[in-house]
Parts: sequence; structure tokens; C-alpha cells
Amino acid sequence: MLVKTEDQIAAEQAWYSTEKVWLVHKDGFSLATQQKSEEGSVPEGKVKIRLENDGTLLEVDEEDVEKANPPALDRVEDLVMLPYLNESSVMHCLRQRYGANLFHTHTGPNMVVINPVSTPAMYSEKVMQMFKGCRREDVAPHIYGVAQVAYRRLLTTRQDQAIALLGRSGSGKTTNCQHLLQYLVSVAGSNGKVYSAEKWQAVYTILEAFGNCGTSMNANASRFSHLVSLDFDQAGQVASASVQTMLLERSRVTRHPEAETTFNVFYYLMAGADGSLKNELHFNHFAETSAFGIVPPSTPEDKQKAAQQFTKLQAAMKVLGISVEEQRACWQTLGAIYHLGAAGATKAGRRQFARHEWGQKASYLLGCTLEELSSSIFKSQARGSLPRTSSLRPGPEEPATAVECLEAMASGLYSEVFTLLISLINRALKSSQHSLCSILIVDTPGFQNPRQASSERGAVFEELCHNYAQERLQELFHERTFVQELERYKEENIDLVLDDMDPRPSLSVAVVDQASSQTLVTRTDEARGLLWLMEEEALQPGGSEDTLLDRLFSYYGPAEGESKGHTLLLRSERSQHFLLGHSHGTNWVEYDARGWLSHAKQNPTSQNAANLLQNSQKKNISGLFAGRTGSSLVLSGSIAGLEGGSQLALRRATSMRKTFNTGMAAVKKKSLSIQIKLQVDALLDTVRKARVHFVHCLLPKADAVRGTGSPEAQAESGDPALTQLDVALLRAQFRGSQLLDALRIYRQGYPDHMVFSEFRRRFDVLAPHLTKKLGRNYIVKDEKRAVEELLESLELEKSSYHMGLSRLFFRAGTLAKLEELRDDQTRQNITLFQASCRGYLARQAFKKRKVQDLAIRCIQKNIKKNRGVKNWPWWKLFTTVRPLVEVQLTEEQIHGKDEEIQQLKAKLEKLEKERSELRLNTDRLESRVAELSTELTDERNTGESASRLLEAETMERLRLEKDMEEMQVTYETMKKQMESMEMEVMEARLIRASELNGQMKLDDDDDDDDGGEWKLKYDRAIRETEFTKKRLQQEFDDKLDTEQQSKRHLERKV
Repeated sequence: MLVKTEDQIAAEQAWYSTEKVWLVHKDGFSLATQQKSEEGSVPEGKVKIRLENDGTLLEVDEEDVEKANPPALDRVEDLVMLPYLNESSVMHCLRQRYGANLFHTHTGPNMVVINPVSTPAMYSEKVMQMFKGCRREDVAPHIYGVAQVAYRRLLTTRQDQAIALLGRSGSGKTTNCQHLLQYLVSVAGSNGKVYSAEKWQAVYTILEAFGNCGTSMNANASRFSHLVSLDFDQAGQVASASVQTMLLERSRVTRHPEAETTFNVFYYLMAGADGSLKNELHFNHFAETSAFGIVPPSTPEDKQKAAQQFTKLQAAMKVLGISVEEQRACWQTLGAIYHLGAAGATKAGRRQFARHEWGQKASYLLGCTLEELSSSIFKSQARGSLPRTSSLRPGPEEPATAVECLEAMASGLYSEVFTLLISLINRALKSSQHSLCSILIVDTPGFQNPRQASSERGAVFEELCHNYAQERLQELFHERTFVQELERYKEENIDLVLDDMDPRPSLSVAVVDQASSQTLVTRTDEARGLLWLMEEEALQPGGSEDTLLDRLFSYYGPAEGESKGHTLLLRSERSQHFLLGHSHGTNWVEYDARGWLSHAKQNPTSQNAANLLQNSQKKNISGLFAGRTGSSLVLSGSIAGLEGGSQLALRRATSMRKTFNTGMAAVKKKSLSIQIKLQVDALLDTVRKARVHFVHCLLPKADAVRGTGSPEAQAESGDPALTQLDVALLRAQFRGSQLLDALRIYRQGYPDHMVFSEFRRRFDVLAPHLTKKLGRNYIVKDEKRAVEELLESLELEKSSYHMGLSRLFFRAGTLAKLEELRDDQTRQNITLFQASCRGYLARQAFKKRKVQDLAIRCIQKNIKKNRGVKNWPWWKLFTTVRPLVEVQLTEEQIHGKDEEIQQLKAKLEKLEKERSELRLNTDRLESRVAELSTELTDERNTGESASRLLEAETMERLRLEKDMEEMQVTYETMKKQMESMEMEVMEARLIRASELNGQMKLDDDDDDDDGGEWKLKYDRAIRETEFTKKRLQQEFDDKLDTEQQSKRHLERKV
């Protein structure tokens, strides 16, 4: 920490005395000076300020004014160092640093990176070496610093680390992910430099080609999530690596929004294929129209760029050991997808190709006949598999249209190619070396909002899935930063008062994935998320997007009179559209729900894609895909890359499978909509087991990375607008990430903590007198007391730490100072140790020289004796004859040894051949056993879950049958009561009739009006009795029908 000069102190005091403030307005903020006013001269809640830019005097609300910090802190490296911590001061600091090409800023333990758009010189090998072995406090903020902190903590604690990147689309998350990997593999190293930066560059070249595309928000946007794992050995070197992918946007192959593109690899292949490859793929002539919207690049510049990228892609595949035949299989499958789009499908009548000549080309590339291809696409039943449903109650089967079947086949083929490439990448990265711990890097597509790119369309379902994954990562950040910290303070009896903070989790996650406690797919009143409602509506007769949204709004919609700020779900003015507030309501996205239920319905055609590739007549295709479509490599058709050579990779794969095979997930894992939640659950369950470091990537402007040009070209154009920031956009991102609250809890709380035993073990080197007194192996009975003695010897301020029940908590920066003192002390101890070692080595060298001196004297003595006998005749005869005898013996021995060697070689070759055959058989059998074991485990878990659900159904059925029996008894009782009432009514009727007859005979001369009155009363009583009888009968019939329907409903379920 730099010591301030007297001039700097005087300047700061002068600044504070002027009471500089920020005036917050809709366009950003402005610097002003708060004016002192007499009491009563300014209304309550108002303050008087003078703007610095033009001297205007204004009266504004107190809420619109925030304290400003001295100019010396305009480019502070850690925002937690700001005396006045508010949004305007943070935005001003970030803007000043961005203008000075300082794109990285510490926010306490986290990192904020504003996308520099271009590739500046700060990402180089020379800069990497500056961060190697350094502590966080010793270097400037940088993405390499995050990697160094994670690597240093991994070596220190021997615990898994994870780095999660959060932010909007186009904010540079994937680029920063590459920088992290490049630093780790360069600094940590590996045996034989197997995991070089060149190899990882090749990995991302392939991933960007097959998984990226152009969108309205980003010219090179990722359309899948992936988890990169680096496994380290005992020495801290990279021992193994793997890549797992999920949430691939498969539908983009066949459908993509207007003004956007499909995956990059199609354009690379169409523009970069050489003459022989074009002839093989039938790319000499492209179709005029395509049902999938895949068209070759139009301009010469685009064609040249795509051809260069294809050459780069082929070189990357070569670096990763992907053979030419394996590449040909990929190009043939991609070419078949293009020709399927050119073939199209009929929209009415018989389901078939619209243009059979293009379908013929597709069948040729896939190695099958046109009839086999047409049968695989346009038949509703998956070939080679039994029909399976995602629920215990099958829904109505609606036949898919020909276009839907064609799109499902193309999506399935592309998914198989993508999964194959992930498997080939992991083949090049895996190793059987022993690994101790790992660093995980999580990269998901950023928040998608078409309105951010001035697009009028609504976001589609795939964009909702990517936004949901980002929300879950943001929820993990909230959990680690706020929930766990506050719970830890409560457990350790630490009272902490947090000012100006209201950390609340985002409610938009519940809108998407909140599960029901019910085990059945029924229309209950319990609130459920959108993914669960989609599955229910897809299975319910008459389900539609309108009923889906109605049910969603009945659970999470606003109450009457509520608007933005009170709820995160609003109706849109357009039909089948709705608004969802992401990032705590700072990023409102309008979604277009048309056709969403189709994403919850399984199309069997997509399952036929794997069978088609496995049974191909082309050996390069069938041999490549036959062994790579087992359940051990792809989890429920969603998570790819579960293979791995290290034990840590196998452990992660087992953990992910467990997420899919326990509880309700075992039954719901076949549901397409629920798979979205399960994939994100598996990702977060893996990350939660590690110490997570968060990197928040911010987008400087809405159009910073939009368009067809490369970011480098835009930066080199010299546009001054690129160096400016959209303050409103930056404020919304910062507010949505809750970084300001995270800074406050970091500064006001105790962010660093250690258990007593660990603290004493790590820092007792700073108190050598205690170590000398008690000894290193002294068993402490009272750890807390021992830590108190250690703290007293360290002379720390009382306010810098707090003793909990089992842990020692530190204020921000205290633990770093202790680490620095420990490093200094350790350095001194090592210096003394090195001096002792040098002394010992010098003494050993002296002893060796003494032995060498004695040997020299002995040799000299023998040389003198040799000179005395070398002219003796008998000695000359001896030296002449002895070599001849040895030569004869040596030749016989060599001849015998040669024969023995030949026999051993023949035997060795035979054994090697048998061993290789046995190894191949063993590998094949072990692979088959592993697949069967995995399938058996999955089916067993599914069966157990189904059994539990069946038991619950049986109990419910027995309860309803018992209720029905009770209702039957009640019915019989009511029937008897009704019969007795009818008898009583008949008796009363007869008695009344006889009385009336008798009265009429006695009073023949009475007035007729008196008799008429009694007759009316009698008729009214009769009608009331009949009405009561009918009402009771109708109520009974309704109850009986309801019970019978419930009984039939339960029988169908069972």
C-alpha cells in the first residue's frame, strides 16, 4: 500500500470540505457541489447543488444525490477501497478505467471485466509470466490474476476450484474462458507439454465452428454451455483434462430467427471445401432454396473469411489427432444435412420429400438407400427401440407433419456429430495419470434479449433456456455471497449489522423451474414452473400455448394493479407473448411462446438418426458412430463428453448421472422440457463441490460486438464511440448482478475465515517462541485458547478479527497481511535451511576430494610398478596370448546367445500378438459391460422410482375406493330415507284426501272458496315434495358419476 504525500492528503481534505456529489439522472450522472443552506430555506427532502459543468444551481431530491470520492480514486483497482460506495461512484470508476484501457477491476473477491471488444496487448506470454507465482495483492487486476488465485488456492488447500463467468451475450465470457485456460496450461505445465496452449486453441476452434453462430446481439455467439475440467497431479501439473457440453441449441440447424445464421461450420464447409471434397459432397451446385435456411456466403469477402476459417478448422482437427477419415465422416454428415434442407418435405398429403433428387444425394452421403432414409424420417416409430413415454400416463398421440419429421432428423444428425466431436476432443485430452484435484471453468451463453439489439421479435424457447442457465449461475453467486455468509455468521454467534442492503434472490428462476410436490402430472392448484407446465400441457388433451400461459399467470402473474417492480412476470400486448424480468427485474425480456409445446414432445425421428449412422454402408461413418452412442457417453441425449481417463473425470460423470437417476428425475429424465432443468442441475451440482470464483463480464454498449465484422476490425477502425460506455446499460448490469450489495457485505462483514486448527497449523510459524515452547507435534486440548495466544503474539487489532465458536473470522485484507508475513518468515527460514544445506554439501564435497586424493596416489603407485615389468619377456608373452584365448571363448558365447535371442524374439512376437488380441477383446467387453451396467443402473433407479409412484397410486386408489364404499352406504341410507318419506307423503296424501272428501259431504252448502283454498295448499305440498325428491336424486347421481370417473381414472393410471 502506497504512502500518501502531504500534498495528496491536503488535496483530499480540500475535496471532502467542498462536499462534491453526483447528481443521478436518466442519462447517467453529473458532478456537482452540494450547497450549504440555512435551516428551513430548502424544503424537506430536497438539497441545493451546483453543477460543475455549467454552474447551474438546482434543487433536487436527496435520493438523486450520491457522495463523490476524491479524484485520486478515479482508477482504484478494487472498488471496495472507495470511501463512498454507491452506484454513481462505481460507474465513474469503471468508466475512467475503461477509458484508460484498464478493463479489469476487483470487486472484493470477485472480478469485473468490461469487454474490450478488441484483443489488446495485455493478453500475451510476457504478461502471463508477470502473474506467475504472485499473490492477488501484488499485481494489477487481470483475468490472469483470477486464474493465478484459483491455482494458488488449489496448491495450498488441495481442494477443487471453479471459475464461473456471468454476463450478457457478447460480454466476452468465452474469450475470457480461453484466456484462463491459456494461462493455467502455460503456468502449470504438463509432462512433455502434452496440454499446450496450441492444443486448447485447437479445441476452441472446433467448438466455435460447430457450436457458435451469428445472432442479433453477437457476431460469434455460443449456442451451448460447457464445463472445462483441468485435473492436476501432486506436483501441480496438468495431468488430464476433459470437456462436457450441454444445452446445445439443436433446433438452430433447421430454424433460426430472421437476420441470424445457423452454425458457422456450414458456411466454412461450403466456402472452404476443395475440389475433390466438393465433388464428394455434391457441392458443385447449391440449391436455390433450403427448408433450413442454409445458404452459402454471398459476398467475396465472406467467402474468403469462411474459407480461411475452414483451413484453420482442419488444422485444429489435425492438432487434436482427428484422422482424415474421421473428418470425412463429419463432412459427409454435414453435407447430408444440407441436402435434406434442399430436399424439403411436403406440407400436405403423404409425408415424403418435396425434391427427391436432393434426398438421393443425402442418402448417398449417409451410406443408405433413399427408401431407408425416407422410412427413417417419415415413420413415427423409432427404429430398433420400444416406444417410451415421459410420464406414467400417456397423452394423445398427434402425428407429426413431414416438415417436423425432417427437422427432427436433421437436428438428430447434427447432435450426433457434435457429440462425436466432443468425444474426439476428450480422446485427445484424456490421460491415465493420477490426479489430485481440479479446476473447473463454466461458460454458458449470456443473457439473450432481442430488444437489446433493437429487434422487434420475441425471444424463443432456446433463448429462455440460456437465460435460465444464467439465472441459476446468478442464484449460485447469491447463495455463496449472501446466504452462506449470513448463515455462517448465525451459526458462529456473530452479530453483524448490514447497512443499506437488501440481498434477495431472483424470483424468475421459480417461474421457470419450480417443481411440484405432487408425484403425478395432474392439473392441481399447486404452483409449478414453466418447464413442468409445458410437460403437463403437452400430455393433456386440448393443451395449447394459451392454456399454458393462463396457468403460468395464475401462479406467478401480477395481482390487480401490479406492474414492473412488484412482479417479474407480465402479460404482453401481443398474443401468446409474455414479459419476464431477469437479473432482479433489470433485464426485461419479451418471449414469444408460439410453438413451445412442441419442445416438450418427443419426435421419434430424432432417435432414428443414431441408428441411421450406425448402420451406414460407409465404413468410416458406421465404424465411427457405432461405438460412441452408448449411454455411458451421452446422458439422456443431453450432456455429452462424460468419457474420461482420470478418476476425477469418472467421479464427475458419476455425479452427473446421479442427478438424472435419483428421485423424480429418474422418471422425468425422458421429458424434453424437464431435461433442461436436469442439465443445469447436473452442472451446478458439480460446481457446488468446489470453491467458486466469479467473473462478471459486462457489455460496454448494446452494439459493441454486433454485426458481421470481426471485433478486431471494428477496434482498428478507430471509432471513438468504442471507447465510450453506455452508462444506463452498465448500471443495469451492475445492479442486476448484486455486486454493490456484495461489496458492502464484503467490507462490513468478515469475508475470510478459517477453523481454529487450520489457522494454528498455518500461522504458528509467525510465533516461533510458542512453537519452541510447545513443539510442532504438541496436541492442543483447547484449540480456541491456543489460537487466542497466537493472536496475542501476532498483535492484531481487535477490530480486524472475530472469534466464533469453531472458526476465526477476519476483516477484508487481514488474512492477506498475515499471508504476507508468513511468506516473509518462510522465506527467512528457507534461506537458513539453504545455508545449512550448502554447508553440508561443502563438507561432503571435501570428504569426496580426500577419497579422490587417496585414489590418485594408489594409481600413481601402480603405474610405477607397471613401468618396472613392461620390458620383461614373460610379461610380453602373457599379454600377447591372453586376448586370443578370450576371443575364442567370446565367439562361442555370442553364437549361443544369438540363437537364444532369436528364439526369445519369436516367442515375444507370438505373446505380443496374443496380448494385443486379448486386450482388444477385453476393451470391447469392458466397454459393453460398462454400457450394460449403466443402463441397468438407470433402469433400476427408474423402476424403483416408478414403484414408489405406483405405491402412492395404490394407496390413493384404496382411499378412493373406501370413500366410494362410504358414499355407497350413504346412498343406500338416503334411498331408504327417501322411500320412507315417499310412504309418509302417500299416507298424508290419502289422509288428506279422505278428510277432504268427508268435509265435502258434510258441507255441501258451504262456500266454494273455502274448499278451493285447501286444494291449493294440498297441490303446493305435492309439488314441494316432488321437487325435493328430484333434487336429492340429482345430487346422488352427480356424486356417483364423480366417484365412478375417479375410479376409472385411477385404473388407467395403474
